[in-house]
Amino acid sequence: MCLKTEVTVKKGVRKAIAASILVLTLAGTAFGGPRALLLCLPGFPGTPAQAQPYVDKVLRYLEGKLGWEAGAMKGVYLPDGSAGAARLASDKPGLALIGPSVYASLHKKHGMKVVARVEVNGRGEDTYSVVTAANGPTTLAELAGKTIVGAVLSDPRYVANVLLDAKLKEADLKLVQENKPLSALRSVARGKADAAIVDQSVIDHMKELDFAGSLRVIYTSPPVSAPAVVVMGEGAKQARAVADVLLGMCDRSDGKELCQTLTISSIKPATDADYAGLLKRYAR
Repeated sequence: MCLKTEVTVKKGVRKAIAASILVLTLAGTAFGGPRALLLCLPGFPGTPAQAQPYVDKVLRYLEGKLGWEAGAMKGVYLPDGSAGAARLASDKPGLALIGPSVYASLHKKHGMKVVARVEVNGRGEDTYSVVTAANGPTTLAELAGKTIVGAVLSDPRYVANVLLDAKLKEADLKLVQENKPLSALRSVARGKADAAIVDQSVIDHMKELDFAGSLRVIYTSPPVSAPAVVVMGEGAKQARAVADVLLGMCDRSDGKELCQTLTISSIKPATDADYAGLLKRYAR
């Protein structure tokens, strides 16, 4: 979900890891229960292998504060919304960090309770912009039936009702997933796509592109909620203990440096009420 124009790919990876502060990649290992931590952030950059060095430090920190043995916590990082939904259903983790689209669509099914939100790079919310070619569509209405690319398009209802503020209907959308924001913008510039949906960090760096002059922003969404830390299921009580440690991590001397390394600004308490506006927008 981050461009950084791909000359700062490592920062983009750090953003994903910052948002996935709960995750340890254990592919093929048994997963589930109160000490199982699932990250599902559709569109976020980075792979499990790239994340591992950062994640290990965080997990050791959490285990140490909780008095747990090293390796007690298991988890998985899934930047694909469909895969994340499947693992939530099959593995039933007690704790998860999820993107707003995942929370909006699955909170009721899994009985999710919000306990915190993660702010990255000073942002407690994000906005998304629609980018077209300079000689292309100038309004959202003109994009009905046209090809729209981007990294956060796995849930058409979320795209239509939240990102586009119900200005287009689901049936009007022709969405193509493209996990690399730079590739999405390049497709627009080359006429291979009619528009791209990208987040604010991409817009902040778009002017650095050598083809920036061939692009323009025609729409910016209302603010969208930050990723949520949620507890759920039978492991919710023990999972809350982990969440309590996370809440103070960036304020403690031994956690502050780790937060800075991961570009985490803060981990703040939150409740379901903080996401009520998101749910209302999603449901319309």
